This record gives sequence, structure tokens and C-alpha cells, in this order.
Amino acid sequence: MHHVPDHVVATAQAPPRLLQELRETLQRLRLGGPFYVLLWLLAGVAADLWLRAPVAFSLITFGFVALTVVRFRVHGLAEGTQEDDVRGRLDFIWLLLLVNAGLWGAASAWLLAIAPEESARTVAAISSYAFATAFAHNFPMRLRHAFGAVVLIYLPTLAALIASGARYELIGVSALYLLYVSLALRRSHAEYLQRLDLEDELRQQRDLFEQQSRRDGLTGLANRRRFSSALEDWSAQARSNRRPLSLLILDLDHFKAINDQHGHARGDACLRAFASRLQEAFAGNGELVARLGGEEFGVLLRETSLNEAFTHAEAFRAGLAADPLDTGDGIGLALRVSIGVAAFEPGVHHDADALYHAADTALYEAKASGRNTVRQVAAID
Repeated sequence: MHHVPDHVVATAQAPPRLLQELRETLQRLRLGGPFYVLLWLLAGVAADLWLRAPVAFSLITFGFVALTVVRFRVHGLAEGTQEDDVRGRLDFIWLLLLVNAGLWGAASAWLLAIAPEESARTVAAISSYAFATAFAHNFPMRLRHAFGAVVLIYLPTLAALIASGARYELIGVSALYLLYVSLALRRSHAEYLQRLDLEDELRQQRDLFEQQSRRDGLTGLANRRRFSSALEDWSAQARSNRRPLSLLILDLDHFKAINDQHGHARGDACLRAFASRLQEAFAGNGELVARLGGEEFGVLLRETSLNEAFTHAEAFRAGLAADPLDTGDGIGLALRVSIGVAAFEPGVHHDADALYHAADTALYEAKASGRNTVRQVAAID
């Protein structure tokens, strides 16, 4: 058994839900930054901070501007990013938000300490109400983090209002509003989780539909739609990069007799067993196995020459003839298959349809020659 070194930690790709959280958090992060700068400047003018303490006022203003610049410089991450990287980016964003909230709470309390006039109290209270409300409605992704930001914004302001001798009506309203914001945050968080759950369900249904639209319902193999798409794409690539591409078309011999003698349920079991045998025989990375319809199957083989494809097809045919299929009832069912083989030749096959026609012609020759055989289209020198 091979052991992974302690310093090597494998991480999975970030799930769509986590990437969505990052996108939404980042979008709202950029929206809120400039308002801290604008409201701080308005509060400073209203309280004459630029006259009372110009140095401190300028430093705090610089802090809000710097945080706003950083907020705009944080970028998202692409699909397929490792989960740890996404969580790390989210942790950094929330650290930035909490620092921003803490700076506002401290700046607001300082404003009330040196400018206790009613106008300063009103500006500080209204601004803190606004930012706390913004967190409750715009950042419900992480309940504890958002509540921490609300506390950092609101409690210093409330404490400073009390210490500066604000009227009890203002203090009472501020305390009640903190309760309202806390309840609103909990509701927003619950609604956000419900929306993510709904989008997860829709995403799963979409993925299931996509899978079903590309998979054969009986055998689980790729269906004709998936096969046709791959045939077209792989043929175009074979033309451009001059790499080998071969195609097998297989048709079960006398399959109608199996349905007539054993019934369609046994026939379906036979198709599933054959599909499993075929998938096991052609399970390479550059191989695609599909059910084309009825008892007809197709196999695409990348990096495989005509001779190699023929040898592989003949080995499969012979193995099937020698080893009856197990259809799950303990009774082996003898089955034979005819196979047509063709390889893509850029000078002959102008498109995927031409390659398919060549393999289909070879299959017809296999059927006409007595079945249970493999025929190929000769390569062009």
C-alpha cells in the first residue's frame, strides 16, 4: 500500500454551493465600501471633526479609503478551484468586513466622545443603523460572522450614546433597533440557506436530466446522442492532429429469436449483460462504448489503428462466443455478435458520417458472410 506523505494533503474541488457563496459575498463586498467613506466624511463635517481633531479624522478617513481599495482588489476564483482555497478567500473577505465594521464602531464612539452635540449623536446613530441593517440583509451567508460585524458596528455607538448623556428615547430606540437587526439577520440567514437548498435541488435535477439525456436507460451506456457528439468531435480532432481513431459497430446475431423464445424481460437482461461485458472489454480512457439502439452498439477507440481495433474486436467476439452470458438467473445464454471495423482516414472520410458509414458497411459485410464474424474496411495508403 502506498502512503501519502504527511506534508501532502489532497483537497477536493470546491462544491458549487461554496463557489456561489464566494461570488455573492464578493459582489456585496465591493458594493458597500464607498459608503463607509461617504458617511464618515458627512459625520465628520456635521461634528466639525476636521476642526476639532484633524489628524485623527484624517487617519480614520485614510483607513476607510484603504479598506475600500482592498475590497475592490479582492477577486473571485474560477470553477474547479480547490475547496481550501475558496474557504481561505472567504475567510479573508470576512476578516476584511469585520475590520471595516470594527473601525466604524470605534470611529463612531470616538466621534461621540469629542462631539457630544445632538447633531453628532443623530449622525452617528443613523449611520450605525444603516450599516447594521446592511449587514443583516446583504451578508446573511455566515450568521456568526455577520452578527459579530453588527456588534462591532453597533455596541460602541450605543455605549458612547449612553456615556455622552444622550436622551433616553434615543438610547431606547437604538437598543430596540439592535434587537430588530438581530432578528432580521436570523431571518435573512434562514432564507439564504433555503435559497441555496432550492438551487442545489435544481442543480441536481439539471445534472440528472443531463445525465439521462446522454445515457441509455436500459444499459447505462452512452446513448446515441452522446455517441454522435463524440464521433463528430473525435473525428475533427483526428483530422487536425493526425492521430488514429477507429470505430466498431456491433450487432447481436439473431437477437429477435431470444426475445421470441425467452420473452422481452430476458432479452433486456441479455442486453444489460452484453453491455457490461462490452464495457469491461473497452474500458480505456480513450474508449467510448454506446448503445446505438435496439441490439446495435458502437465503440470509439482513440489512439488505435485499424489493425489494433480489428484484433481487439476479434478477441471480444471470440470471447463472447466461448463464454455464455450470465443474465442473472443462473442459466448461461449463448450469444453471437457481428462487428464492423473502420479507421478514420482524412483523405477518404470527409466527416464523422463518412467514418460511420464505412464501419456500417463493414458490419453489413459481416452479416452477409454468415454472422459471428468481424469485417474491416481496408486502410488507404
